[in-house]
Amino acid sequence: MLFEAVSLTVLVFLIIKASQRPRNFPPGPKGIPFFGYLPFLSNGEPVYRTMKKLAKTYGPVAGFYVGPNQPFISVVGPQAVKEALHNDDLNGRPSNSVIIARTFGEKLGVVFTDGEFWREQRRFTMRQLREMGFGKTSVEYQMTDEIRDLIDEIKKQGRSNDDFIVDFKGIFVVSVVNILWAIVGGERFQRDDARFKRLLEDIDLFFRVGNPVRANFPVPVFLLRLFPGLRSYFGVQTDMFEPLQKFIKETVEQHEKSRSLDADVPRDFIDAYLDEVKQQSAKNPSTTFTYKQLVATVQDLITGGSETTANSIGFTLLYLINYPQVQHKMQEELDQVCGTALPSLALRASLPYTDAVLMEVQRMNTIAPLTAPHRATKDTKLLGYNIPKGSILSINIDSVLNDADTWKDPHCFRPERHLNVDMTKIVKNENHIPFGVGKRMCLGEPLTRNSYFLFTSALVKTFDFSAIPGQPLPTLEPVVGFTSAYDGFKAVAKPRSGIPTF
Repeated sequence: MLFEAVSLTVLVFLIIKASQRPRNFPPGPKGIPFFGYLPFLSNGEPVYRTMKKLAKTYGPVAGFYVGPNQPFISVVGPQAVKEALHNDDLNGRPSNSVIIARTFGEKLGVVFTDGEFWREQRRFTMRQLREMGFGKTSVEYQMTDEIRDLIDEIKKQGRSNDDFIVDFKGIFVVSVVNILWAIVGGERFQRDDARFKRLLEDIDLFFRVGNPVRANFPVPVFLLRLFPGLRSYFGVQTDMFEPLQKFIKETVEQHEKSRSLDADVPRDFIDAYLDEVKQQSAKNPSTTFTYKQLVATVQDLITGGSETTANSIGFTLLYLINYPQVQHKMQEELDQVCGTALPSLALRASLPYTDAVLMEVQRMNTIAPLTAPHRATKDTKLLGYNIPKGSILSINIDSVLNDADTWKDPHCFRPERHLNVDMTKIVKNENHIPFGVGKRMCLGEPLTRNSYFLFTSALVKTFDFSAIPGQPLPTLEPVVGFTSAYDGFKAVAKPRSGIPTF
């Protein structure tokens, strides 16, 4: 009995001591022993909005604990966010058991790795993707094929009923991923491919059920194994990735079998990576280029690529349905500049209002309101506060995109804010950062920007979008998990007269 009492006393003492704040730690709420502030962040409100409320009380840099001893820093507002993103000491990634469970229990891929491992893998990945057209106009021809296929699908659905009603839930993601997969894996999928659609549904579900704070709770690996249900609570149901990983592994095996032995030029990213694996393993047994790392990297590229562009397109159509005058003005510009042809990247500079609409949608409903979690790799400072090594930072991009001092009326949908006085050119604001800034800036930004522009402008050129008669306007409120997505909706998509010719 005495032993149990002493043990309990020691445990309580250690928990209290571990949760004591270091000197000059950012101000913030105290929480409760063992769980820290986590229970107060599980009230159903999106985490990025809770963080902005904390900033009103404690300032732009607020500190608290998640679990018994994990420092967690909320970073809100333009000054704090940009300082954090440009601080190399805050460019690490957490490696707790919940996060690494998605990549074979190891720190792999290009999203949740850091240090020299991350730098080497990111350099190689970016170089190879650029050489294969990533973000270049050369991939525009392939995008045009996917746009044509998407337009045909919308027309087909519209013709199936008298009112041209189309279900837009998940309709964009197949086209978007096909563009990326052609670069990564060298092929495209049909819209009715059941296995491919199931993989995309699993990816979407992962992003929707995730919680960016709970996922950083320091839960031991053995508890996740003993109680699989904990993964759901902590927001990472990693079993959703198993079918995707199996699919990627099978694709890698097919590449190895089908590649000609005397082939000099890689057909796609997987070929290029396999070549690097062979070269590196022959001279460096401890190389970072491995089969597991290839699978994890492709997984990161596909999941990130499918999420951002598809939801950006969906949100844009929602805003145009809710603001028909903006849609009409956008169509007038597209008709005047493009005639009967589809918009192209070459004409983008001549379509400033169209670009401004896309920028305003990204500002109002950014797909990643919080960056992926950052970790302090050493003791450092942020806005004068001490940030201990190992701290996890939640950096609030939404707080920059909706900052009242920057935008004056941030909750007003007003594309004109991104244009000069005579409405002929885009005026870039340093706080318009939907892809982040710094070395951790979104890997897929170049391809996403081009895909978003080409797909959305082509759809608006081809169709008149409106709410279903007799029904309320579809909601602009996002579905929030790890990221923000548009809520699947049905709407009228009526082909316009003088629609683009292909």
